[in-house]
Amino acid sequence: MVQGIQLVPPTNLPDRFRSIFPFPLFNAVQSKCFKTAYESSDNLVLSAPTGSGKTVILELAICRLINGFGMGQFKIVYMAPTKSLCAERQQDWHAKFALLDLQCAELTGDTDQGQLRNVQNASIIITTPEKWDSMTRKWKDHIKLMQLVKLFLIDEVHILKESRGACLEAVVSRMKSVGTDVRFVALSATVPNSNDIATWLGQTPTIQHLPAHRETFGEDFRPVRLQKHVYGLPSKGNDWAFEKMCDSK
Repeated sequence: MVQGIQLVPPTNLPDRFRSIFPFPLFNAVQSKCFKTAYESSDNLVLSAPTGSGKTVILELAICRLINGFGMGQFKIVYMAPTKSLCAERQQDWHAKFALLDLQCAELTGDTDQGQLRNVQNASIIITTPEKWDSMTRKWKDHIKLMQLVKLFLIDEVHILKESRGACLEAVVSRMKSVGTDVRFVALSATVPNSNDIATWLGQTPTIQHLPAHRETFGEDFRPVRLQKHVYGLPSKGNDWAFEKMCDSK
């Protein structure tokens, strides 16, 4: 028991999934989300500090999907804002899910034509919002691919408020509107309005009037506590000059 949360052991999963989680217990964040991530098909929005093990929640959602579909009957899309994060996830999941016969393929601006065949054959597609947007803008040309996507994983969902957020919003809205049965799992360490994102995604593809399941964890769940110091700076001149001075610090 940690902070009132009963820790869940990976032994609650089928034997074939246990190699993906090589530790005796899920941590508090993972245990609290276990029921929603693995035992239900509801959409999920998770806000938790960096280093709290949010990626495991995505892996639990993948395991849930594998249980419900045969090989070749589904595709999973993992979306992250940077190519470096995509490369890291590709390296990690290629090793983990190879044991389950799941192929991973990276689809970013660095992907050449020769690698596109790997993407077509892969069960897990790791991509960026911009690349997936360009692939699916004429979605009727890729209708077979779109219909196979059953799980859509969004990392760093807080970029919705940034300049690139419009692209992510367009991609998710497109995936929701093409009529396929897609489950969404969205993660962030810093999103302050996870309730708005949960309302936008909806509980399930057919129950859109209710929000997605939402879990929010504060700084108490950070594995290494941060010390915060506040420094005051004198304001001289106008706001523009003050902002420029702060940027230089």
